[in-house]
Amino acid sequence: MTQHERGNGGNTYEVVHSVTQGIELIKLMFRVSKRYTIMSMTLYMVQGFMPVIVLLSTQNLLNSVSLAWQSDKTWMLWQFLIFFFVFAMKNIIDSVQQYVEGNFQHFVSQSLNIMICDKSTTLGLQDYENPAVSDQLKRAQQEAGTRPYQMLSLIMSLASSLITVTSSAVLLMVWKWWILLVLIVTSFISIYSIVKINREQFQIDMGRTPLIRQSWYITYLLTNESTFKEIKIYRLGSFLLEKYRVLMQGFFNTDRRMLKKRTWVTLVYDFLELVVLMCLIGVALQEAYSRQILIGSLFGYIQAVILAQSQMKMIVQGGVQFAQNNLYLEQLFLFLARDTSDPAELQLQQTDSSLNELNIQEIIFDDVTFRYPGKLYDAVKNVSLTLQRGKTVALVGKNGSGKSTLIKLLMQLYGGYSGSIKVNGQDISELNIKRFQEQISVVFQDFVQYEMTARHNIGFGSLDLLENDAEIMRAAKYAAIDQIIEQLPEGLDTQLGRWFDDGFQLSGGQWQRVAIARAVVRSADVYILDEPSSSLDPLSERDLFLLFRDLMKERIGIFVTHRFGSAQLADLILVMDNGCIIEEGTHAELMALGGVYEEMYRVQADSFKTAEEALEGVGVHNG
Repeated sequence: MTQHERGNGGNTYEVVHSVTQGIELIKLMFRVSKRYTIMSMTLYMVQGFMPVIVLLSTQNLLNSVSLAWQSDKTWMLWQFLIFFFVFAMKNIIDSVQQYVEGNFQHFVSQSLNIMICDKSTTLGLQDYENPAVSDQLKRAQQEAGTRPYQMLSLIMSLASSLITVTSSAVLLMVWKWWILLVLIVTSFISIYSIVKINREQFQIDMGRTPLIRQSWYITYLLTNESTFKEIKIYRLGSFLLEKYRVLMQGFFNTDRRMLKKRTWVTLVYDFLELVVLMCLIGVALQEAYSRQILIGSLFGYIQAVILAQSQMKMIVQGGVQFAQNNLYLEQLFLFLARDTSDPAELQLQQTDSSLNELNIQEIIFDDVTFRYPGKLYDAVKNVSLTLQRGKTVALVGKNGSGKSTLIKLLMQLYGGYSGSIKVNGQDISELNIKRFQEQISVVFQDFVQYEMTARHNIGFGSLDLLENDAEIMRAAKYAAIDQIIEQLPEGLDTQLGRWFDDGFQLSGGQWQRVAIARAVVRSADVYILDEPSSSLDPLSERDLFLLFRDLMKERIGIFVTHRFGSAQLADLILVMDNGCIIEEGTHAELMALGGVYEEMYRVQADSFKTAEEALEGVGVHNG
């Protein structure tokens, strides 16, 4: 059902949907902890009976006092002991419930966060690039620590209130059956208005999600270290803050309008409830005055009316509150039930893949075409190429030409392509993709700077070697970062970054060398460098590619670069444009061809010459 249909489809859908979501939540809680769920539900059920038990014990005690002058006082003593026992049990049950709820809430928070994180590891790159999935994940994460348990408590409180209302109703039916009917009618008068407001709130919450994401992003820009320099130098603080104020003011205006509506509905209903209550109490007083009932019974009936009325009100308000929270539950359940787009996870779900070790000798792309979901053009189009062990391949081309997409297809981060990718002559879909990915090591352009120790930052490349100092330092030496690590206060165990106490911040180039060491520590068959020039000067990049080419003597090597001086070091250069490979060959062959590569190479070379001539001109002029 669409959001519009939900907003205009009446109360039946909302009731059925709320009940369904409640059942799913209870099932989820049983998955989290069957023992705690049963204990908590049992305690809430007992709590539902306690108000009427207390009421009856008080009523009997008061009636025994009224009749004590004409009967044995032993009966009054017994009623007092029962009264004492009931209150003692109530206090014990309250304490036990508080203990169980405290433990259960912590357990639910921990378990759901683990579930969400575990589910996120099964998603594909396409899922993370999908704004709808991103919103879903954000909603699921936001309040996983508190909201699900609060909603479970709300369900159990509603059940407890229903038990209280039912037991109170039995008392009232013994006295005056029509009083119960009056209370039910009074309660349902408010439901229509409350549900109508709730429906409007639902529409507001759904439409607000993109704006909330915008406000979050603005706060990120204003408070994040990586954006601080540009925000400061371009004086963007006031501009961004004003945009944030506008968003917040819009939220405030909408919330104030909704609060005003809720306040008026509450005032009208409370007044109606008060009038009904006074009329019913008047009936009880009249019967007590005419000596039709004892003083204890008067107390009991008045309390039963108040109790039934208050619990009915709690059921109505609790049901509305639960319906309001259905949006969160729905997003949580949808996220946890989401099918993955990750080829490796899909393969594990659908096939019994072989777990044999791979020894990649050759990878062949045969007429591969890929289009991003929702796009009108192919990002990679009819690509055919062969990657062989012991050879390095350079990918060059303009921004948006398809280089990074091709790399992601090679790494099996995307599925849904046409054509075939074969490894050692076998279609990659027939291999164990996770094992295939374990034979790939990569330095991404947007590599991760883990706010953890130097050991973790390098050892994450091969978790089996996380405690192997010799191998980690070998990789660090290869990436020329070993001397920096040796000078750190705690060596490999020094905290890097600034997020946590005692963190040591590296420079951009040093972070990139750490990322290179992380790639090198994994003994892989395929090594990929994706635009490593972003934090390296030309000489450092050339040294890196020389080391990279040396490492590739017995492996498959691929690097993406914009610097043609580095591309010359590759055994084969592939030139991409508009998703296609338009030229391929060695540097000499492509220069002789006189095509796109030769043109881009000349433009880059001329730009350096122009810069040198400009500097020389300045020097002559100043001289």
